[in-house]
Amino acid sequence: MKRLPILFLIFTLLLFYSFTLVNAQEFDFNRAYQDYLYTYGQYHTAHKDYLAARSAWLTYKTLTAKTEAMTETLKMLQLRDEAVRTYLTALRLKLAETTGISNYEQTVLYLKLDNEISWYLNHRDTLPSAGTLEDLVKSSSEAEKQYGKTEVLAYQTLGTILAGKEEALRDRLKEEIGKLNDKIAEIRQRGDKETATLERWILEAENKLTRSQEKQFEAQQKLAKLKVGDRNKQKKYNEARSLFRESHQYLKEAHSYLKELIREVKRAD
Repeated sequence: MKRLPILFLIFTLLLFYSFTLVNAQEFDFNRAYQDYLYTYGQYHTAHKDYLAARSAWLTYKTLTAKTEAMTETLKMLQLRDEAVRTYLTALRLKLAETTGISNYEQTVLYLKLDNEISWYLNHRDTLPSAGTLEDLVKSSSEAEKQYGKTEVLAYQTLGTILAGKEEALRDRLKEEIGKLNDKIAEIRQRGDKETATLERWILEAENKLTRSQEKQFEAQQKLAKLKVGDRNKQKKYNEARSLFRESHQYLKEAHSYLKELIREVKRAD
């Protein structure tokens, strides 16, 4: 029985995690993420207990050992489903908290995440009905097959979150460029200062935004091509994330240009 590579969930989600104190009644991303970490810890322990019980059963072949193996297998499988469910719940809440994502795209991902969460809930709840150890092994195979779809959805949702963050920042920079263009036009009209240099700097900042958009699109295209049968989904996600980092670097450079522009405009005003 294979162990699902749930560890990838920790490393990808940590990219977005920032700790804040929350009211005990609130259930937001931070609270959901803590739930996931707790459940994953339980699953990790249960998996070690399962391996020990399985080893004892294969060694001694007694009814007692088989019963213990079945008990530990059931517990491990239930916690495995719960770990994936709590991760997807945290991911959904992060999606809800992220600006820069269209309502349509957000709604589509909500539906997909909700369906995936329901699948693991239903699978977890049907596990106790297994009559034999062999039945549990079969149920485990069902989860392993489903997990391929879950990985694709998780990585594509993470990509959407990253894209949303880039879009929100890009929109703020575009708004700032609009204000600067108006101010430069005002300076030009008054004849207070030669504005050709300022206008060229604006164009350079806009070019950085364009390059950022291109890198983001390239990252999104890479994630859109992810398939259930891909052997190394995490590698492809990491490649897309590198493109998102390049996209963000262009935005940082554009922001730096605009800060310099603002200082120059103030001197001209």
